[in-house]
Amino acid sequence: MPFIIHALLPFEQHICLTRQKNRGIISFNAKEVNAAWRRAAARLCVLTKENRMEAANKIAIITDTCCDLPQEYLKEYPIFCVPLVVTSGTESYRDNIDITVETIYARQKNENFKTSLPRPQDIEDVYSAIARQGYTHVIVLMIAECLSSANNLMRLAAEEHPELTVKVFDSKSASIGLGALAVQVARYAVRGVAFDPLCELTKRLIDDTVVYFSLDTLEYLQRGGRIGRATALAGGLLQIKPILTFDRKDGMISTAAKVRGRRGVQQRLIELATELATKHPGEEYNLVVCDGNVPEEGAALEAALTRALPNAHRVLHGKIDATLAVHLGPNLLGVGVQFLNSKLPA
Repeated sequence: MPFIIHALLPFEQHICLTRQKNRGIISFNAKEVNAAWRRAAARLCVLTKENRMEAANKIAIITDTCCDLPQEYLKEYPIFCVPLVVTSGTESYRDNIDITVETIYARQKNENFKTSLPRPQDIEDVYSAIARQGYTHVIVLMIAECLSSANNLMRLAAEEHPELTVKVFDSKSASIGLGALAVQVARYAVRGVAFDPLCELTKRLIDDTVVYFSLDTLEYLQRGGRIGRATALAGGLLQIKPILTFDRKDGMISTAAKVRGRRGVQQRLIELATELATKHPGEEYNLVVCDGNVPEEGAALEAALTRALPNAHRVLHGKIDATLAVHLGPNLLGVGVQFLNSKLPA
């Protein structure tokens, strides 16, 4: 009912103005009254349609703490975050709840951290909260499937909620690339894109979101078994800073470039992003930046990136989470470009 009252406000305002003009005596001009009623009726029809659409197609987005989104985005959009788990010996900690990235950086030189899947109860809590808040459809975007089996848990848990229509996607990404996906899909959802078209858009966004990130050391990738000891040792001795990316086919981490010494890292990251943008002339895009415990370098990277690519719709800047810090170590820098469907509002 509130939306009906809201729709009729223009007609009520017309009556009030007429009363004021005639010093309290209400007089009606037939043409004006009919026009006011038509405007109110048209507004009522639009609002009724929007209200039905919202009730029938209320969409939530689920991601995980590897999305590296600032808290304001989680508050602004219907994005729900499942915490991944960091372990040390017999202890386990939920990312960004029981442990922070600062703690990882402070302790990881002398402590062997590992990562694990989300706790089933945390997944259940998120699905239950979504259902309780009246959402009917859910798009799930977790860390790349080749890096984690979290998507399998999300699919299994969704079976316990038949009241929700759930679609789970392989994001083929992580960190702020994953965050950019969640935010853009959420933006389309709140602008009224229906669930099925939104799923098609999500597939396209996954393919059109590319991130590059540079590691200061290969030590932590070697600890986690991602690369061999010889490769890590050679990289350290030669001061090689690899720039990595997520393969668009399967999300596997691959090498996009190599830089000797840290000084050239920022420039090479910007070059890679600019080269990518020039391959898509005329396309609209968002930019992403992330850093791991180097906020000043991260700010400088963002400033340089926006100078090189000044026409971005928006720039997302995230801080690396505890889970990724375990595998990637400190002093990480990253950039990315997300290309958009120009036929839809960005």
